[in-house]
Amino acid sequence: MAEKLIIFDCFGVIFEDIAPVFMRRHLDEESAPVIKEKLFPPADLGKVSYDELLDNMAKALKLDKAKMVEEWNSMFIPRTSILPVVKALGERHDVILLSNAPYGVVEGQFEKHGLTPLFKKMFISCNLGLAKPNKEIYLHCVREMGKSYDEIYMIDDNWGNLEHLPEIGITPIHYTGDDKVLEALL
Repeated sequence: MAEKLIIFDCFGVIFEDIAPVFMRRHLDEESAPVIKEKLFPPADLGKVSYDELLDNMAKALKLDKAKMVEEWNSMFIPRTSILPVVKALGERHDVILLSNAPYGVVEGQFEKHGLTPLFKKMFISCNLGLAKPNKEIYLHCVREMGKSYDEIYMIDDNWGNLEHLPEIGITPIHYTGDDKVLEALL
């Protein structure tokens, strides 16, 4: 059997997408991506705390922070259809998580929903000072696994995080909700 490393993105793959959906709820179509791109990268890189991100979001969206946080937290919904596929892949291959996120968000949600055991390792951008689509973050994850792989896959819902991966030997899989594509990796 080929030695495979399968890397999963978090939001939009393991969990429902949150930030873009939340921004579109509160801003028009043009402003939502602009404000998201202004607020999230510093938190994803560990330059601002999660609480500072939430403060900045409340100010930018002109929302009461407590009500905003309640709505935001309600959006952390695991995609239950993909979890058995992830578990089955993990029984045969090395399965890891790579997510752009602020400190504590992914770890807290994975603990809350009992998802941590599905992954051999979890790599979060804020802890590394690197974020997708920077090629170095993917290479770091592979190196940290400490072994050689015949095949490496990255599953992400954002094509921008995938398009340059073949250049570094990683096969991109653009996740659109079709778990049959992932079952083919078994």
